[in-house]
Amino acid sequence: MGSRPLPVPPIDFHAHLGEVRSFHPKLKGWVRSGIDDLLSYMDEVGVERAVVHSLPPRSDPYATFLSSEQLLEAVKGLGGRLIPFCCPDPLLDCAASGLGKLVCEGCRGLGELKVQLRIDDPRVVRLLKEAEELGVPALVHVEEGPLFHYCYGIESLPSVLRELPDLKLVVHGPGWWSHISAERGPELYPSGPIKGEGLVHRLLRRFDNLYADISATSGLNALKRDLEHAATFLGEFQDKLVFGTDFPCLSEEGQYGPDRSHLNFLLSLDLPARALRRILRENAEDLLREA
Repeated sequence: MGSRPLPVPPIDFHAHLGEVRSFHPKLKGWVRSGIDDLLSYMDEVGVERAVVHSLPPRSDPYATFLSSEQLLEAVKGLGGRLIPFCCPDPLLDCAASGLGKLVCEGCRGLGELKVQLRIDDPRVVRLLKEAEELGVPALVHVEEGPLFHYCYGIESLPSVLRELPDLKLVVHGPGWWSHISAERGPELYPSGPIKGEGLVHRLLRRFDNLYADISATSGLNALKRDLEHAATFLGEFQDKLVFGTDFPCLSEEGQYGPDRSHLNFLLSLDLPARALRRILRENAEDLLREA
């Protein structure tokens, strides 16, 4: 399966540069990924471009990624292969103006917005509003777990989307993908067949400006837990989903990206060619074209 040709050169819409804490049982400590490591993965797998995200300062104790300013400097001179998304700290009064400055300096989007605030918190909405006014997409990490709550309160997302109708919003994380089933359960990464359509289906159908990325454990788990549902879901929402990995985060098989977990799964489903093109590349191109 790993050697099966890709229908188009993919765009990885979710990658990082920096360090992540390892939770793999056979690997202790931190894993660091620099530009050469990211480009090496892309070359080996056939990924043409990658969207690289920073994080707000001190937002995740298990990740130390390049700051927005460091990221903008790091990707210079690479012919556009690495596309920077930047994220000022929404807790600061200057966050919105800071995003404007970063966009003027080359930032192509807001992300990864990962903060311990509600999704409808005025400080989060203020930053998303600035992205809307600047005409750049935003990627938000949603999580409601035992340790952290990031951009939580997904039930309030409709009000945010109605307030920001021109914002292209990409949602990611276990607090989003756990709602793919109507019977969600308490687990961060639920298992078992999908039992009824969840909030994910309803929101993707309702809002033209809402997208989702399938990266990391959260996206892959949501699809792999029910293969029949995955094929139907990917077919219906082929124009609303983007391929991503969350490189350099670790997977059960090794490291997302180099392990081809997301790619191999998509290829295994024998999806129509158009669906694969849309998810692997064309939706990302549409989002980036408007930025």
